[in-house]
Amino acid sequence: MKNYILAGLGPHAKRIYYPFLEKHRARYDIRLKMLIELETQAKNISLFLSARALKPEETVFIPDTAVNRTGGALDGEARRALDALIEKERIDGIIISTEPKAHKVYAEWAFHHGIHVLMDKPITAPLHPSTDMRAARRIYEDYRDLENARKKGGARCYVTCQRRNHAGYTFIKKYLKDFVSHMEIPISYIDVYHADGAWNLPHEFQKENHPYKYGYGKLMHSGYHFVDLFAWIASINNCILRARPEMASVYTTRFAPNDLFHQIDEAASARLFDRPELWNFWRTYRPNEYEAFGELDAYVLIQLMREKNVITTGSINLQQNSFSKRGWYDLPEDTYKGNGRIRHERVNIQVSQFLNIQVHSYQSSEKGTDTREPGSIGSDDHFDVLIFRNKKIIGGEDFVKYSIGEEMRSRNRMDPYYLGHNEQARETTMINFIEGNDDESELPHHKFTNQLLSTMYASIAQRATTGAAEITCTL
Repeated sequence: MKNYILAGLGPHAKRIYYPFLEKHRARYDIRLKMLIELETQAKNISLFLSARALKPEETVFIPDTAVNRTGGALDGEARRALDALIEKERIDGIIISTEPKAHKVYAEWAFHHGIHVLMDKPITAPLHPSTDMRAARRIYEDYRDLENARKKGGARCYVTCQRRNHAGYTFIKKYLKDFVSHMEIPISYIDVYHADGAWNLPHEFQKENHPYKYGYGKLMHSGYHFVDLFAWIASINNCILRARPEMASVYTTRFAPNDLFHQIDEAASARLFDRPELWNFWRTYRPNEYEAFGELDAYVLIQLMREKNVITTGSINLQQNSFSKRGWYDLPEDTYKGNGRIRHERVNIQVSQFLNIQVHSYQSSEKGTDTREPGSIGSDDHFDVLIFRNKKIIGGEDFVKYSIGEEMRSRNRMDPYYLGHNEQARETTMINFIEGNDDESELPHHKFTNQLLSTMYASIAQRATTGAAEITCTL
């Protein structure tokens, strides 16, 4: 028997955690002992649970206060309920799927009691890191606090950062690790690009889910995955002593809501959607009210260095101001995946003059509307890996293409729970959490990621105050 607590039942938990808990319910005899949510979500949660086979044995709704929304402290009612539960039940783990601002208070409670954790990314989200240097620094400080608490409590913590368990990326990681250790030449360049087409109209920027008003945005939304992907791949160089970086030089620039409002201005908005809410927005719009909002896009240049030598140069380009399939004004019920979001993902890795590996993964339709041939460009399953080798020096084939997405769809065609290659990677992380297996998504492996993320926001904040965006951190 496996007894779990679920803190937060928002769009991600509904789409990922809950179906997978139900899928593996019989295999592991899973019991959902408690669900914790904000009281304003009670009606929504009741409707969702009415159609589910797995029901929480106890549901605790806590007040929708600023403290609970921003994770200022663990709500007293939630703490009493949690403490009472562990007095009478053995709890195998807690799944934390709240807004990231509240991650830390639930994780600290769990670690104090030695309870294992499965947590959404990002680890935490301090308020206003893009304008407050102290908040930017807190990202890494929060990580260290949690890692110390985890070690003290003897618990394990898994972060759902799916590319660490993605069949395509794990193949690339192993290929590169073998190549770099054999050649003793480090990865020289990593370019990561991701665009998700999350198009918010001007009057929609006050939202709570994937918010901007708290001073963070894309980097803390889906962007965390790609900062983490860079860190995870770059760590391969640590197998060569002379290639272990001692310092990172980071330059970050951003595209923020005011930039979008200037790009698609009042006249352009009126041509697209002639609606009262937009008239009201433009009539009352004051740019200074949005200056502290978080980023839609972030563009990062990184150099990892040892002494004065550059080991790896990287670029991480993350966009929400990008191609979208949204063609409507009114928000649908599903604003997480059903509001025109389209994923375009590209990775380019160089090992000096000897090896180039590329990833190309491009959608052309929203989730659930794909009619293209599985694995083809534009399909949900498109994920191709291209490998180019300097065969005159290192031998082997000079070019190979692997259609990972197509292969995975074919392999899982009989699984009614299969949602795609990224989602299966999340499932792998969840199974490792359930079984207590070693996993590269565990919290200790996210140190470098959070050092970089913290420095990126420090770069943004420094640019806002001094105009100079370049900043360094010791690794």
